[in-house]
Amino acid sequence: MKEFLINIDRRIIFIFVALGIIIPSLAALRLPIHITEDVKAIYDTIEEVGAKNGTILISFDYGPGSLPEVQPMAIAVLRHSFRKNVKVVGMSHWVDAVGLAQEAFEITSKEFGAQYGEDYTYLGYKTGGGSLVINMGNDFHNAFQKDQQGNNTTELPVTKNINGLADFDYVLCLAAGNTPDGIWIPFGQERYKFKFGLGCTAVMAPDQYPYLQSGQMNGMMGGLAGAAEYETLIETSGKATAGMGAQSVVHLIIIAFIILGNVMYFLYGRQKGGGQ
Repeated sequence: MKEFLINIDRRIIFIFVALGIIIPSLAALRLPIHITEDVKAIYDTIEEVGAKNGTILISFDYGPGSLPEVQPMAIAVLRHSFRKNVKVVGMSHWVDAVGLAQEAFEITSKEFGAQYGEDYTYLGYKTGGGSLVINMGNDFHNAFQKDQQGNNTTELPVTKNINGLADFDYVLCLAAGNTPDGIWIPFGQERYKFKFGLGCTAVMAPDQYPYLQSGQMNGMMGGLAGAAEYETLIETSGKATAGMGAQSVVHLIIIAFIILGNVMYFLYGRQKGGGQ
């Protein structure tokens, strides 16, 4: 038995991990979700914007590889925005985010009867990075003369009164790369002082805390957990909430194997070392 545990086949671990995903998913396991202050700050800001029928900008800066973590954030925020009559303008620094952004708008606009051009618009992808953000800050309509469908932004009700980034009540970046700290904060928030929030992958989140502490961003959703927290706040269970059960069980399985490996190493390794 000792030898079996020391030399355990990795395929057995893979089986446990697979079961840890399949069983909670089939059983619809729901675990309590604790709401953090950083996620609640984004929710509260959307509530404030809704109270004055304001407009927000969402930058979709992620690709299919980050869809499980970030797409639920986009859908949850859009649901919240449309429910509160917040007008939404979307754009992308990532070309492979275009289809994901359009899908999120399509799903949520149908749910709430949001009208394109009146309640929301999607500007599409545009290159430029920092220079694009500066241009948006100085002259929004010069930066985006038309939206993704070819409509003039000076004529769309949702954008005709937006002259620069400072005219948005909130700017939210949903990211899987360096667009928040590499583009939006240095070229946008620092220059034009708009309120800025972030939704990002779990691996990115630790690097973003200095910007929260400095006040350059007012809130952050990190990974699947952050998306699940937001779904909990808007009282709508989505893919993030459903995925938290499986993710938590798999984490416990991995921790259990790590503990087992260390215990067997110290027990068996010391005995083996003493016999040499």
